[in-house]
Amino acid sequence: MLTTPQRIAVGLCLLGTVVVILLIVLVARRPVPLLPVTPIAAKFDPTAAIEVTRVVAEQYPDRVTGSEGARRAAEYLRQRFHALGYTASDQTFTMWLRGARVEGDNVMAEVQGQIPESVAVIAHYDGQATSHQAAEDNASGIGVLLELARALRNEPHRRGLIFVATDAEEWGMIGARALAGFFRSRSTAAVISIDYLTRGPAPAVGIDCSGQMGGYTPLWLRQLLAQAGQAQGVRVVQPGAAWEWVERALEVSAQDQGPLLRAGIPALNISPLTKDDDDARRRYHSVEDVFGDFDPQSFRMVGATIEQSLVALDRLPQIEASMNYWRASQASYLPDGIVRLIQLVGLAPILLAGLFAAINLERDRPPSPAAAPATALIRPLAYLVPPLLALVTLYALTAANVLPRWELYPATPKDPFLDHIPISVAGALALAFLAGYGILRLLKNRLAEPPSYSGKKRILYLWLCVAVLLSFLLNPYAMWLFLGLFAYMARLLHPPRKRALRVADALMLLLGAAPFVALLFRFGSQIFLGWRILWYLVLQAAYHVWSPMAAVVFLLSTVLWIRLFRISVFGKFSGMRPAGIGHGIKPEIRSANPQISPITDGEGRE
Repeated sequence: MLTTPQRIAVGLCLLGTVVVILLIVLVARRPVPLLPVTPIAAKFDPTAAIEVTRVVAEQYPDRVTGSEGARRAAEYLRQRFHALGYTASDQTFTMWLRGARVEGDNVMAEVQGQIPESVAVIAHYDGQATSHQAAEDNASGIGVLLELARALRNEPHRRGLIFVATDAEEWGMIGARALAGFFRSRSTAAVISIDYLTRGPAPAVGIDCSGQMGGYTPLWLRQLLAQAGQAQGVRVVQPGAAWEWVERALEVSAQDQGPLLRAGIPALNISPLTKDDDDARRRYHSVEDVFGDFDPQSFRMVGATIEQSLVALDRLPQIEASMNYWRASQASYLPDGIVRLIQLVGLAPILLAGLFAAINLERDRPPSPAAAPATALIRPLAYLVPPLLALVTLYALTAANVLPRWELYPATPKDPFLDHIPISVAGALALAFLAGYGILRLLKNRLAEPPSYSGKKRILYLWLCVAVLLSFLLNPYAMWLFLGLFAYMARLLHPPRKRALRVADALMLLLGAAPFVALLFRFGSQIFLGWRILWYLVLQAAYHVWSPMAAVVFLLSTVLWIRLFRISVFGKFSGMRPAGIGHGIKPEIRSANPQISPITDGEGRE
């Protein structure tokens, strides 16, 4: 694909890029600032919180959004807020759930402060169709919420206090999404979400910072929770640098802070960690999730940390809402401008290789248009036709409710809906793909293909550069997570003239796909789907968890990976071009076998 001087130039560019990035990190990283947090004597009563958990779980079960159980629970919550002396109100909204329109209900309580700003605590009260009591997920969160409302009701506070029992968290945080406008109207400076207190003792509490399709918990709010926990003798576990990068790339939240972060409202979720992950996973989203041996100390860890945080928030003179940074370590972070600079600098070797590939492609183009028409450049796009036609069909099936509609997230983990692919939907998608394949065959007969491996690779690499740039515009974190290694590996692929080179190419391409495959495996296991995580991705596309543009970029990248694997691992090697062509470049030496030619021309080109 590149001449020897060009390969050296790209290698030097890569070396320079690494040096520049390291220098930027060393010079630009900043210490994580400490916030004024003075320890308090927390008034949170874990025993009272556990009792509320019991009442919600045992007396108000089956709280699926839109159900009678959910309506009864909402009425109970209104009564409790009124009894505590709060002004209670409702916010209703409609949403799709299993192919039907249902109504959700957020139950809100608030008390005004001395200034127009407010802080909020939220916890969802809805349950899952696969559960009954839904005690851990999330009657427990409601228990902590109501006990915090009691403990803080008569405490002096500058900022207003808002407590919300949200609905429809299980289906994509729909209730929290509906709250964004309300929180803006109350100038809400920060929101703390409570979700899923497991039974048994907890070694620490964890915070979740992921935004839903955008946003991330501001650094100051993470630090405040960590210091609040420390003030109460609680260890707070935060996402590490690598996992933060993954979360910023995926932009899929599992708790109510997600849509609020997307709306620009500082928020995070807090929940205790568990010592017995296997038992917790067995009970999760099942009829075994019933009121049982909840540990008061675990409830105290969560409740006291939040109470301390709310007091510290109330005392802060000014609150900033910036979400743009990357925490490189527990003690340091990089500001957003520096992170963007590093992400841009990292593109240099990829784009330089793409530039050289374009130069070589144009320089080696035969003078006769009939010999090598420009349609060869768009030939890779023809392979997009089958998956794109299937994608459009998927959107149509969802809009027509043939594939049962959900507002955002498809069902919940352990729901049978995720285990079975509807035959009608699978058949329609298969027919659409086959129709697209028929169109592809017609297009392949009309679109030229370069005869040599180098020509094919150059064109595919150019389109890979396009995919990289489009992905970078959508989400630089996602681009580097899913396409960065692939783009670097694709540049190193060898012509398949020997078995060892084919094996090396296969390994490099598999390495390029490793981040995507690893995350598929992790989440497939985490949400109990296994290989059906692939069907879950299809459902996420159907319900627009991924934007249409993101879906197209994903399909383009997949097509390019398959085509590169095809020509580099299974393709027949041909590096030959017609004699005398090349605009002054020395023609390749012909082999005695017309099907085989040497790997390089006179300039050392692959």
